[in-house]
Amino acid sequence: MSIIRKDLGPRPPARLKSKLSVVRPGKAVADLRLELRSGGEFSIFSEAPDDLEPAIDRLANQAIEANPFQSAAFVMTALGQSHAHQRLALVEDTAGEAGALAALMGFSVTDRGSHMVAATAEGGYHAPLIARHRPMATIDQLFEALAGSLANLPGIIAFPALLADGAFMRSARAVAAARGLAFRVAGAFRGRALSGRMDPTGALSRAERDAWQDNLGKWEALRRKGRIAYHVARNPREVSAALQDLSLLCDTPENASRFSAFVPVARLLSENDRLRIHALYLEDQLIAAAIQPVHMGAAWVWKMLVRPDMEALALGEQLMMRLTEFNLGDANIAVTRVTPGAGPFLAERFWPGEDGYASLLVALRPGMERALDSVAATYEDADA
Repeated sequence: MSIIRKDLGPRPPARLKSKLSVVRPGKAVADLRLELRSGGEFSIFSEAPDDLEPAIDRLANQAIEANPFQSAAFVMTALGQSHAHQRLALVEDTAGEAGALAALMGFSVTDRGSHMVAATAEGGYHAPLIARHRPMATIDQLFEALAGSLANLPGIIAFPALLADGAFMRSARAVAAARGLAFRVAGAFRGRALSGRMDPTGALSRAERDAWQDNLGKWEALRRKGRIAYHVARNPREVSAALQDLSLLCDTPENASRFSAFVPVARLLSENDRLRIHALYLEDQLIAAAIQPVHMGAAWVWKMLVRPDMEALALGEQLMMRLTEFNLGDANIAVTRVTPGAGPFLAERFWPGEDGYASLLVALRPGMERALDSVAATYEDADA
């Protein structure tokens, strides 16, 4: 018997059974709740289950792959946004501590209903949370429940832009292979990682060196406009002050709406030292800011906001260099990455590490290979 099959555990012949949700005043009720044949419960929510907030954060601290975008602050906010049409899939370990979660995955169904997409905060990192205890058995339970007729969901799920060597990608592929499920890896690309001291010698090509010299000239032009200051907000008081300044950079109604949704997330993250807001000021006026969630030593540059009338001065590049220097000295940060939607930045070329990324697509039911190939092709095009 293989190690994978041992981890998946025994598979008794009993089928998934639905359970009635108990309605409690003021509490979100699951859209679907199932008893899993291998033990535990599977549920889907379309409204934020506030009573599970502590359990979500416990799982985030015990997951096989750290993901700050799957903390309760982000998850609850994403579920509350009507335009996102997100739902939350949970696997609960009923044999252990009450309310102990084994898996958490935000997801949505594409407009045409061709497949599900694992998702979190817009532009964030999308790896679901899987507990370290028997992770492949938990992923197996998740796949089986999503594929069941009672869930009434498409038979294909996509996990966009995962770390190719990340724990979730490795485990999910192993489970799909063990279950005989067809899967595809699509849209591969490379990204830089800051996990040690920089070695700037030879890091840039000739064209990149010319661009870097041009950026230095822009920095000198900026300095001639007045006094430049760099600040990092991380505690609740500093973050609160930075949020007031950040609202000035949201120059469109759409940006303002997204920013207002982020404000409560930022306040909650700052209470647990899970957020950095890096900012450049010109004569006490905010001109650029980078929003960076942090969890379990992993930092992600998520959003870069620049004053619209100063975009030509390469403020994002200037700020990224200062962020790089700061993160190298931050004892709570082991690795820094830029989310695919935020970069790339020329400053990242000085970062010594490199990661592979790719989207994983799994056919949860047999006989869907052609449909899987069709969906995978769209992810190749999107990331090309």
